[in-house]
Amino acid sequence: MSMRTIVILLSFLMMTAPTYAAAGEYEVGEGVYGRYCVGCHGVKGDGRGPGAKLLVVKPRDFTSGTFKFKSTPTGSLPTDEDLMRTITRGLPGSSMPEYILVAEKERLAVIEYIKGFSDRWKTEKPKEPVTLPGPPDSVGSPESIDKGKGTYLGPGGCMICHGPAGDGKGPIAASLTDNWGNPVKPANFLRGVLRAGSSPKDIFRTLKTGVEGTPMPAFGGMLTDEQLWELASYLTSLREKD
Repeated sequence: MSMRTIVILLSFLMMTAPTYAAAGEYEVGEGVYGRYCVGCHGVKGDGRGPGAKLLVVKPRDFTSGTFKFKSTPTGSLPTDEDLMRTITRGLPGSSMPEYILVAEKERLAVIEYIKGFSDRWKTEKPKEPVTLPGPPDSVGSPESIDKGKGTYLGPGGCMICHGPAGDGKGPIAASLTDNWGNPVKPANFLRGVLRAGSSPKDIFRTLKTGVEGTPMPAFGGMLTDEQLWELASYLTSLREKD
């Protein structure tokens, strides 16, 4: 049984615990955090819970105020919607499970509680999310895929980390680390399981905003939206068929 499966099973078993309807929002968030999050993220929110050492993908350190998956520009705090998306959908390919069965009120409350771990939330506000236009009709077409492949394999493209085949085994993949010194494995696009979501829209968002705290940059300032959609088309096409 995988560690992710164990985390999910434990979380669902604990859903029978009493709710905190009579408490204030902070107390609700504290209770939710204690039930579902403290085992990995730790009492101090520093990502050093008792289960953290067992995980390949290390839990987020909330004290830094740095979040990987968001819709805001590099250097900005995430929006509440960004945090809600991660909590609700989880991060496939890691031990962070989805918590869609936890009441929305409790998910909102734990977001407020998590913010208390970093002083950034006291002095900063999230910047406006980057523009995420709807996908053009050409997404997924042979022409779009072919152009995306050219960008992927071209100079300064994705292959240096993700590999020519898209399997996450690029020339510098083994040397990559995040801001906390943890090894980072580039996404394997052949699996079709991506932490921020595997739809073309999710991939577009990740390409445009980057994955903060890791070597994955924001390509929004380097490529046009059209090029990003083409790249999303190509990456989606790499998924191994059943």
